[in-house]
Amino acid sequence: MGIPSRGSIPSPVTRILAWALVALVAIGVGGELLGGPDEVSPPPPTAVPSTTVATVATSPPAFWMNKYDWGLKDHVDALAADADCAALHDRYVKATLANSAVAERYGTGTADLLEYIFIASEAIGCYGE
Repeated sequence: MGIPSRGSIPSPVTRILAWALVALVAIGVGGELLGGPDEVSPPPPTAVPSTTVATVATSPPAFWMNKYDWGLKDHVDALAADADCAALHDRYVKATLANSAVAERYGTGTADLLEYIFIASEAIGCYGE
């Protein structure tokens, strides 16, 4: 085999390129015939039955903070409304002393009640500015 002249492509290279082109066309045509659409589309929307929301009557829990009588809340709120810092402090001390009994009965102590009394006292200025 001689050296090809300038600009000419040797015969084996031409055959390889021709077969590669035929293979690419065959793969492309086969993919179009066997494959589905090129674009992926979302599934069609499904119909969801409408729901209705029933009105439910709610009532307050039987106990304030799940362990105290509602009258205690009314009492603390009345003391705060009267700005009776001494009485609020007295109620705070009573709640502190009742901590172990409340914890034994309900599983948690009086921290929630103490916090409520503290916030009410602070709101009316029992602790200064």
